[in-house]
Formats: sequence, structure tokens, C-alpha cells
Amino acid sequence: MKALLGLCAAGLACWASPAPAAAAGITWDCDTAADHFSELVLPAADPSFIVSGNVQLNVLAPSKKYVPVVRVQISSSSAPGTSPQASAGFSLTVVPADPKKTPSGAPAIQMLSYTSSGKDDESLPLSLMTKPGTVQPFTLSYDGSQVSVTLGNDVKILPLKVADPVVRIVCSTGEFLFTNLSITPR
Repeated sequence: MKALLGLCAAGLACWASPAPAAAAGITWDCDTAADHFSELVLPAADPSFIVSGNVQLNVLAPSKKYVPVVRVQISSSSAPGTSPQASAGFSLTVVPADPKKTPSGAPAIQMLSYTSSGKDDESLPLSLMTKPGTVQPFTLSYDGSQVSVTLGNDVKILPLKVADPVVRIVCSTGEFLFTNLSITPR
């Protein structure tokens, strides 16, 4: 009887105690046909914020004109489908390849690079060894004057000053899966 009362008391205590809330980000499956793109623009509630999550390539769409690419950027606001005037972030580009000639034996080579206002700034050399389909964690931190981009153990600081920052994600010619995508105040 004492054991039953103790068990009931423990159950009530667990039920009455609030459980810690886990803040999980969103999942977005950015799936586009060859030679097409999709765009997701998310508003930033604060002037300084952090964007974090994971991205991975799931499928290459065969194309003779374009390679699969995804861009995650903090940018100025612009009309849907148009390039922003200012942006900073990273790109993941996937180039189809002969699996016998790639270091990983995969049918593609993926390259991570930093981007600033539409131009690739610097490619990460070790990203060439990463197999397509590998989950790539990322963080972009914006303080109102610069974006700090973290990809794996690499960090790059890119200048950016925009009055109305947004988070812009664009993918093309493939399927890229985003998980735990979140925007939080700094």
C-alpha cells in the first residue's frame, strides 16, 4: 500500500512539474525541378539575430544548363524572384561527377562557399571531401553591420548593413532538406 501511495505521489509530482520546452526549428524540403528554383524569405523580428539549422542534398535534378545549388543568406528585402541589393551568407553547390574520379566515390562533388552580394567569396577546401547527402550544420549571426557565417569549424565574417534584413533561402535544380531551421534574437 505504501508503495502504491509513493508511486501515485511520484506520478502527481511529474504531472504537476512543467517539462522544459524544446525549441525545435522548422523543416523545409526545398525540392525543385531541373532549371527551376524555389525561394523562401523569412522576416527577421529583431535587428540582430541568429539563423541556424542543417541542410543536406537529397537529389540532383539532371540539367545541361545549371548545377544544383542552395543559398542561405541574410539580405536586404526585395521583390520575390529578384536578387537583393545586398546579401551575405553561404552556398552549397553540387557538381555531377564520375564516381571513379571523386575522392569520396560519390556521383557528385559538393562545394561550400561564402557569398557576398551574389559573388562566391571563398570555397572551403575540405568541403570537396564531403559526400553529397551529408548533413551540413550552419549558423549565420547578424549584428547590424556584419554576418558571421559558421560552417562546421570554419567561420567567416562578411560585412553587411541593411535596414530591413530578411533571411533568404534559394535552391535550384535539386532537392535540399532543411532541418532545425530557426531564427532567434542575438
